[in-house]
Amino acid sequence: MFFGGLPPGFEDAMPGMGGMPGMGGRGRPGKKADTQKFYDILGVAKNEAPDAIKKAYRKLAMKNHPDKGGDLEKFKEIQRAFDVLGDEKKRDIYDQYGEEGLEGGGGGGGGGDIFDVLSGRGGRRRPQGVKKGENMVHPLKVTLEQIYKGSARTLRLTRKVIDKEKGVETCGECGGRGAKIQTIRMGPMIQQVQKVCDACGGNGTIYRQQKVQETLEVHIPKGAPDGHKLTFSEKADEIPDGEAGDVIFVCQEQPHAEFKRKGDDLYIERTISLSEALCGFAMELEHLDGRKLLIKSGPGECIAPATYNPFSEEEVSEWNPHMDCDVPSLENAAVAETEDINVCKKACEKGQLKGKGIGCFVMKNGKTVFKQCTYAEAMAAKQPAKGSKLYIIGDPNEAASGRMMKACEGEGLPRLKSPFEFGNLFIIMKIEFPTTLDPAAAKALMKALPPPKHVPTISEDSDDVDVCVLKNIDPVKSFAEHQAALPDAEEDDEQGGDGQRVQCAQQ
Repeated sequence: MFFGGLPPGFEDAMPGMGGMPGMGGRGRPGKKADTQKFYDILGVAKNEAPDAIKKAYRKLAMKNHPDKGGDLEKFKEIQRAFDVLGDEKKRDIYDQYGEEGLEGGGGGGGGGDIFDVLSGRGGRRRPQGVKKGENMVHPLKVTLEQIYKGSARTLRLTRKVIDKEKGVETCGECGGRGAKIQTIRMGPMIQQVQKVCDACGGNGTIYRQQKVQETLEVHIPKGAPDGHKLTFSEKADEIPDGEAGDVIFVCQEQPHAEFKRKGDDLYIERTISLSEALCGFAMELEHLDGRKLLIKSGPGECIAPATYNPFSEEEVSEWNPHMDCDVPSLENAAVAETEDINVCKKACEKGQLKGKGIGCFVMKNGKTVFKQCTYAEAMAAKQPAKGSKLYIIGDPNEAASGRMMKACEGEGLPRLKSPFEFGNLFIIMKIEFPTTLDPAAAKALMKALPPPKHVPTISEDSDDVDVCVLKNIDPVKSFAEHQAALPDAEEDDEQGGDGQRVQCAQQ
């Protein structure tokens, strides 16, 4: 039983194939394939069960992981070997044709073609143009805990299979055509109409189906993204003139009470006091796999509230203007008949130029020319050009400094293709400020903190100085009071807004 899509290289190998790489042309014997190498890398025998292979892989991967001082190339070999032997479909291909079979699509030099491997029918050739039944797609609810640790679910489904005892017969009513010609007489006229055969329902064949229950072992891989598909080939309803469709389970990630996910990264929100932000803090957290984390700030480190919202739907870029400048050495990527700055920004951030690598654009004579470049390339190519307005995307280093957030490195979700590599766990800090502070404590605190940025040079005792003490005011309520104080719209129209009619000045 296997999951997922085709082995690497299969889709590219299909069109116009005359033979597999390294195996000679069709009908010519190739060299003997090495089917032992991957087993030797993992240190397992060829007849080992999947669980034993997985256990050996985990042990070797932990020992040879680069983060633990292991050799990177050795780790890649181990990863590659498990990618093949840990997948039943790829393992079957490897056992027959070796590593070259995976790269070229399988098969061999003794006849048959790529479809022999894809259909799972050994040496029997799959007919061209064969029909395939409809796929059965089922949502599969998964939790973040299951995604973090990986899990297996045993699911049962009911499907229709053809009754083998009765077999499939050609419909006698329509002769297998699926349609019948009906003659309709309308007075002196005779009309022939083609209609779907009632006996076979348009299939051209008559057969009986029976419902059977299938038990499927669904393995949710570590780090599976929302919408990840797990495919079971030919496990849907059978059809008489082709292959059964596939059963596809689509992972639906369920919201978590504490953790939010973005890619392989995790996020949690925590509120800390001002004293913790200034003097350091430590907190406990239970991770998705049940481990206890003790998270603390660095010695002498102060925590500032993060201004970046990682879950904002829109990423707004900063475009810095440079008057009387151009970048003539950079190639044009697009031209627009406008000098509307908002239209140009929108095209780069949301429109047809989104994701095209536009690093700057130049406005002149009613046109805007867009350039594909980086910030550094645009700055290096900038030249004086009277009448041109150059807009360059903001410095990515400055933007990155504004996005910095506190995080526990390597404590995110495992990566789907490399389960021993992890994303990061970010903590969105919210600082709770005290409502009041004792004056004596405030003076002591001022001595320990950096000097203030604002030092008044005027005295509050002066006659021409008004002292304003800050208060908490709701801005929404304040604006509503402003709206309520406006004159009535109809009255404003009749009286010109200030009770007087306004006329245009005439000579």
